[in-house]
Amino acid sequence: MADIFISYSRSDRDRCLAIRKALEDLKVSVWSDSGIGAGSSFDREIEREIEASRALLVLWSGQSVDSDWVRNEARTGKERSGLIAVQLEPCQLPLEFRSVQAEVLPEGAEGTANSTWLGILSRIGELVGRPGLADYARICSEGSLDDWKRWLAKHPEDPLAPDAIDGIAERAMPGMRQELASERTKRSALEAELAEHVEASKARSTEIATNARELVRLRGELDDARSGLSEAERELARFRRASGSNSGFDDGGLSGLGIVLGHRLALYLCGLLWFVAIWFCSGPLGQLINGRGTLTDVFWICFGIAALFVPAAIVTMKILRKRRALERESEGLAVQD
Repeated sequence: MADIFISYSRSDRDRCLAIRKALEDLKVSVWSDSGIGAGSSFDREIEREIEASRALLVLWSGQSVDSDWVRNEARTGKERSGLIAVQLEPCQLPLEFRSVQAEVLPEGAEGTANSTWLGILSRIGELVGRPGLADYARICSEGSLDDWKRWLAKHPEDPLAPDAIDGIAERAMPGMRQELASERTKRSALEAELAEHVEASKARSTEIATNARELVRLRGELDDARSGLSEAERELARFRRASGSNSGFDDGGLSGLGIVLGHRLALYLCGLLWFVAIWFCSGPLGQLINGRGTLTDVFWICFGIAALFVPAAIVTMKILRKRRALERESEGLAVQD
């Protein structure tokens, strides 16, 4: 259902379309018979639209006053007490419609603060239940911020109320767009800074994860080192036991020799010592046996015994004793293991 039905002559189509657009800009629904073909004085569709509309706006002109079609439509609107008339140009109105006020609306006056146009809007507002329609049109052309506020306070339910709010905002805060742009710039900068912090946090998280893995690896190596140290300590204790430091007797300076007693080299060294002792004393001893010995030969024999034979005997005894001690220690370690 349209708010306004416009009746006009086909020759006034351009003016009709301009008026229709101005009304629709004010959120007034409009229906006109521009799509209805001629041929009968009362078309059923036109009659249905006229009956459904809240008001009928007739556009009088030199052509429409002679149109039976326009007269019939205007007559129906008058009978329903919903007729609004306007002259597109000065003309002689039909006698039966002279009682209905019809001022001349100059071309291009629609959508402005023209008094005739505001009067038409005032009448339309009364018939369609929107009393603030004319005031809104006037405020759009020459209203102040206070006018917008007063209009919105009086007509908060009008379909144009959201547009009025926009008008108030535009006038009340002329620097709003610039301020908003500045705020958006600041917001973009903050978002960029936040993104940098996020990336830095991710990098730190990656570094922390890498350090954590490195710490786990180092802990593993430390545990391995501790295990190796324990093993080394056990080997050192075994070495000490094997070398005689814990065997409970004095080895006369041969501590540590027992670690190699199992090798043939120790026996070779001992044999070499005996060989040297025998070789050193064999010459002087032979001279004494042959009866040609002198006191010098006796001296060298005594010296060889004291310097070579006695040490060789002592070393041999200690080596054998150390070997027996090592064997006993090895048997004890085997039992402990």
